[in-house]
Amino acid sequence: MAARRAITVRIPEPRLRRLMRARKFKSQSDLVNALLAEEEERIRSHRAIRETAGTARPSEIHDRLL
Repeated sequence: MAARRAITVRIPEPRLRRLMRARKFKSQSDLVNALLAEEEERIRSHRAIRETAGTARPSEIHDRLL
């Protein structure tokens, strides 16, 4: 595993508080961890889509899903 590394980012406090309130997070670190987890999941999903693109046969596609 790679070494742990801390970073510092500058985000306007009103913007941060607005997002924390909308997401119902009490701490900044919980919000940042949730946003990073969501982005990692999005990247994994896009990779899976790219890897499986074009592999479905027409008989496997249901009209109701389109």
